[in-house]
Amino acid sequence: MMNSPIQHRPSAVLLRILVVFLLVFFLLDPTPSFSQQTEYPQDYFRSPLEIPLGLSGNFGELRTNHFHAGLDLKTEQREGLNVLAVADGYISRIKVSPFGYGYAVYINHPNGLTSVYGHLKKYADKIDRYVKKEQYRLQSFSVDLFPDSTLIPIIKGEIIGLSGNSGGSGGPHLHFEIRETVSEKVLNPMLFGFEIKDKIPPTISGIWIVPMNDSTWVNGARIPVNYESKGTSGTCTLKNVKPATVYGDFGFAVHTTDMLNGHSNRCGIYRIEFFVDSLQVYGQRMDRLDFTTNRAMNAHTIYERFKKNKSSIHGSYRLPGNPLDIYDNLVNDGIVSFRDGKLHQCEYRITDFEGNVSTVKFKVQSLSKPTGVTPKTKEYLARWNWEKDNAITTEDVKLSMKSYTLYEDLDLTINKIKKLQNVIGPTYQIASSYEPVHNAFDLSIRVNPPKPELSSKLTIVRFDPDKEKIISEKSVYKDGWLSAQPQYLGYFAVMIDTVKPSITSIDFTPNLKNRTQFSMSISDGLSGVDQIIPMIDDHWALMEYDAKNSRLTYYFDPQYITHGKHQFTLKVIDATGNEKVSNGSFDW
Repeated sequence: MMNSPIQHRPSAVLLRILVVFLLVFFLLDPTPSFSQQTEYPQDYFRSPLEIPLGLSGNFGELRTNHFHAGLDLKTEQREGLNVLAVADGYISRIKVSPFGYGYAVYINHPNGLTSVYGHLKKYADKIDRYVKKEQYRLQSFSVDLFPDSTLIPIIKGEIIGLSGNSGGSGGPHLHFEIRETVSEKVLNPMLFGFEIKDKIPPTISGIWIVPMNDSTWVNGARIPVNYESKGTSGTCTLKNVKPATVYGDFGFAVHTTDMLNGHSNRCGIYRIEFFVDSLQVYGQRMDRLDFTTNRAMNAHTIYERFKKNKSSIHGSYRLPGNPLDIYDNLVNDGIVSFRDGKLHQCEYRITDFEGNVSTVKFKVQSLSKPTGVTPKTKEYLARWNWEKDNAITTEDVKLSMKSYTLYEDLDLTINKIKKLQNVIGPTYQIASSYEPVHNAFDLSIRVNPPKPELSSKLTIVRFDPDKEKIISEKSVYKDGWLSAQPQYLGYFAVMIDTVKPSITSIDFTPNLKNRTQFSMSISDGLSGVDQIIPMIDDHWALMEYDAKNSRLTYYFDPQYITHGKHQFTLKVIDATGNEKVSNGSFDW
């Protein structure tokens, strides 16, 4: 029987059932998903600060391993400004961490959105009381709390805390986000009408031409080529006016940033469009981001350049394993083929959120046949497919990755080299440190500890050639293999950590009367601080941990300590189990 192009309509009974179902669904859901709405409300949110808004960082800016997911609001280079709730709602989450957002608050709003406030110095009193109670109950400075929706209601304009510099912040400011409550996707706050003065067009520092495979040539070579621009904003041109000669499949990239009136900070870009012979082959727009895919910023930029000097280079092509959804108008994933022997006109249009536009036009000369010297074929152990699970075991190394950990196929190499000192055995160079990965993978190295009792003191270390730094990976030893789950490829080795952490008094003395606090400095030279256990009179004591400054601070609170003599003990344990204990007595 032939298929009819005319589709049968559902019966009237089925239609009535469907309508009733939809009405019940929406009536039972008091907080609709923001994705069900079609517009960004312009008057719903107020400013989170009482001063004119200025940005030190914006939405979508390139950061280490991620796109920046909010606005970094200037706080006049100081801490302690009032931070205000941008709309009515209730506190749905409070996170305290020595890293990341530090002291952070999340407020759910009735319109299906959540506002986030990070790097606070202090919470408002009603929030602070709840947090301290939970910290003492859990006996941990770091907490991630999810209060009931009726516990901490908030009204628009209410002070929720003071601005600060906590967590991974590099200077006083307020990190501010707006998220979809249900999906937790983060939205560009500028879409909601926040006013930031900006009449300056974006800056274009240069363009890159990137060979995409082994049969691609640019100026007779197979490496990315950079052309710097002159006249860096508005209508720009390239310093080298002679067109590049190209043959094969190419991606293009642009080095671009944006500046705002009255501020020296270089921010990120809102919109990028790329055209070849007037045809748009690529577009990106920074309206929303997904935390589950945000690490793929490493696949979006030219990863080696970003690792070496934090260059704000946006690739105008999508690698096969890149899961980002910031792209539009892609033709062949933005990859352009040149094999026709003709001259081609290319153009970038860069737009900031306020609509200021900069452009750069340039030409490339396509060849009709390849030119250049074919390099020798490199030997590799295996070709790993980015779409599949991959694993390999050699005499000394076990390596496995889940599917979609790579952004493109990888010719895997594992080489023994003499790179690091004070290690057990050789250094293993696994692929390249400039090959990004999306997820952690499993790595095991065969090792024989000098003594059996030292097996718990072993740690896999990774060497970062750009920072000239050794980073310890949390490791587990079993049956002759030391295992870890790194998130980078590159140089790995095994070291022994038997050195105890360091504890140094900053201002702790026997007489602390009339004092509001005291501080200790803690550090660990290799495997890193893993546990911090402060005790006063044999009871756990809350100490604030400022990881970036290696500082622990105790604030006297009459609710948790009385005036008089007390015994203080601090135990710090590193990731290989080495312990350092410091004891002292004080009078308060």
